[in-house]
Amino acid sequence: MALFILLAVLLGSLFVYSARAASWAEKTWPPGGDFIELDGEFSGMRLHYVLQGESRPGVAPVVLIHGASGNLRDLTESLGEPLARETLAVAFDRPGHGWSGRGTHPRIADPAVQARAIRQAAAKLGMEKPVVLGHSWGASVAAAWALQDGEGLSGLVPLSGALYPWPGGVAWYHSVVRTPLIGSIFIRTLIVPGGKALMKKGVAANFHPDRAPEGYAEAIALPLLFRPSEFRANSEDTANLKPHLARQSADYEKIRVPTIVVTGNADYTVSPKLHSYAFHNAVAGSELVKLKGTGHMPHHARREAVVDAVLRLARGERPRAGQTTIHSDGRVEMPEAAD
Repeated sequence: MALFILLAVLLGSLFVYSARAASWAEKTWPPGGDFIELDGEFSGMRLHYVLQGESRPGVAPVVLIHGASGNLRDLTESLGEPLARETLAVAFDRPGHGWSGRGTHPRIADPAVQARAIRQAAAKLGMEKPVVLGHSWGASVAAAWALQDGEGLSGLVPLSGALYPWPGGVAWYHSVVRTPLIGSIFIRTLIVPGGKALMKKGVAANFHPDRAPEGYAEAIALPLLFRPSEFRANSEDTANLKPHLARQSADYEKIRVPTIVVTGNADYTVSPKLHSYAFHNAVAGSELVKLKGTGHMPHHARREAVVDAVLRLARGERPRAGQTTIHSDGRVEMPEAAD
């Protein structure tokens, strides 16, 4: 009996601590942009977005789609300012992430469904024929967009993309989150203290072998991730991605959008060979930009190369045939331009 009481007190204390931490995170990092209401199959869903820059003649607008375990700030903090100097750029919080609602769509964890939601939001904002960049998990959304409406895009930039099914499974805690009752208790009591303890190590591992910018977790409002609703959405996305990619990847050869695939060759989070290199081989006429010695976060570690790829497509330039290798010392190995 005493043990039961002790456990109840411990769980109660963790519940209160986690709820207060979530409230503190929301007050510390309120929405930085605006909201747009969706309709049709996404009726009732509200997406949070940040617009930067302005439209310029001859330069397509840009849509930025973030990856897992994050929000739009990861992209606005790295790419927003340099892109905004040249064109109009919009970054979205994916459904259930950051300040976007998850909605009630039964298949919202499917990147193809998220692509339709973000496409609708971009159209409502007047983003005509954008270049779409998707990082990591977000690259699967960008690729789905290209399959759904290739004629409506000026370019596609999968950045360190998760694009194909991979060997093995996902982290153990995703199974716990899906367990009835236990999952709810887990995300409301243990995620905040666990996340706080492991956040610094997790950020370092995600950037390895590059170094994360000073204050990165605070700059991108990473503690928002540990709110129960967002952690559940992130877990649902991650746990279900592999079967969705198994279906989606079978159609990549149909993509005809001008495409520049950007990846670090030292990415230990998402295998460049399994994902980016394979996608480049599947999409006819695409260019592979290989950043030697760079990990999973090129938009921070090698920002200029990422911005260059996006803006070349936005200006209507054709991808270069084959592979462009950019070494850490700045040397570039480049094939002949496409005819």
